[in-house]
Amino acid sequence: MNIIFSDKTKKLKSENLPANPEMLKLIEAKRLGKAHLNSEIIWLVNNLDSIPDYQLSAWLMAVCLNGLTDSETVELSRAMAYSGHVLTLKRHLPEYDPNNPNANPVSNRGFVDKHSTGGVGDKVTLILTPVLAALGFKVSKFSGRSLGHTGGTIDKLESIPGFKTDIGMKKFEKQIEEIGIALGAQSAEFAPADKRLYSLRDLSGTVESIPLIASSIMSKKIAGGADIILLDVKVGSGAFMKDLRYAKHLAKLMVKIGENLNLKTRAVISNMDQPLGHAVGNSLEVIEAIEILEGKIRNDLCDLVIELASTIANSIEIEDAIRSGKALAKFTEWIEAQGGNLDKLRDANKPEHIIECRSEGDLWIKNIDALTVGKAVHELGYKPKSDGSYKVDNTAGAWLKARVGDQVKPGDLLFTVQGHHPESVELAKERIFSAYSFSEAKCKKPKLIFKKI
Repeated sequence: MNIIFSDKTKKLKSENLPANPEMLKLIEAKRLGKAHLNSEIIWLVNNLDSIPDYQLSAWLMAVCLNGLTDSETVELSRAMAYSGHVLTLKRHLPEYDPNNPNANPVSNRGFVDKHSTGGVGDKVTLILTPVLAALGFKVSKFSGRSLGHTGGTIDKLESIPGFKTDIGMKKFEKQIEEIGIALGAQSAEFAPADKRLYSLRDLSGTVESIPLIASSIMSKKIAGGADIILLDVKVGSGAFMKDLRYAKHLAKLMVKIGENLNLKTRAVISNMDQPLGHAVGNSLEVIEAIEILEGKIRNDLCDLVIELASTIANSIEIEDAIRSGKALAKFTEWIEAQGGNLDKLRDANKPEHIIECRSEGDLWIKNIDALTVGKAVHELGYKPKSDGSYKVDNTAGAWLKARVGDQVKPGDLLFTVQGHHPESVELAKERIFSAYSFSEAKCKKPKLIFKKI
């Protein structure tokens, strides 16, 4: 398949483009609920530079209202993936021998990419990646920055002094081959057609269309070149997806797209009603990930990592990778390969102010609203600049000691908040405390996994 995406859209003013008659036919067909042929979807992606925004927006709205068939969604994902560079990962590494797992340290159980739909305190990638690499998988991942109240993996990693996410493709492939992990910032070279459509979805009120979400995510995963894709679809107050039914629909559709394109695709639908793990904030989340790999912490974050990894590996060997220190060693090797200095992590991220919040009664924690916590920490750590970018304070964050289902006595620590500016830290404390609700009766710990697909 030869799909070419032109960058002329950057040079042309969309409002000056004449209406495209072929595009008009597609708009009318989708308005009537008719399915497109594969050739029509390929034509659409190939000709994005000659279609004005108003026609693309009309088509997106028709899709949002009338949907896409599974076949249309698969073809749209494929077409957008091949609209730019598609990474071809090397497959000449020795195959993994389950009967002799230590026979070859660079044996290959498959190339893995992982995607999360976003959540508060979600640092799964930092732990899952070295765990899988320690088991012989090759992890190839492109990640994004903070989006609203949800933290970005790139932001977290850049709190490590010296860590570089802008690495060339040759180094990227070589690093995967040599140590089993490479993680870079999302590139405009990958799935540029999706970038064009996504910008219009945001402006035309069509972001929440399940087929468009699924094809957007999967096009970038396909372009990443992995043959195994792990999906963490989050649902709850701190996630973009609030309804479990829609989360299940999205997860099933993305798995179907992957399987139709001969990719081993697995999905887990996880709970995001409370923040994941103890830490929320860039450097604190890296520290928590390290402490889990060191075996110092066992919490819901660790459990989710194991659940995701167990969709493609044995749970016993996953636990052993953490317990034995192999995953920690792989994490260190990965960070150092990309210029990071873990010895300087804590010193480089020392906050000037830390405030504690303690319990005033003998109570059970009924709920911790993830959205409220996420927004409070984001506003503490991300200060908008005049050019639209953000000044990032990597020290800013919260450590939630008490979690939903825990019992607290008077004086017990609920959480700490930290950052550089005392007024901002105090305000964040008040907002985070408002996220807590308490009960005099015993409360159950929330369910972590809703479904595995």
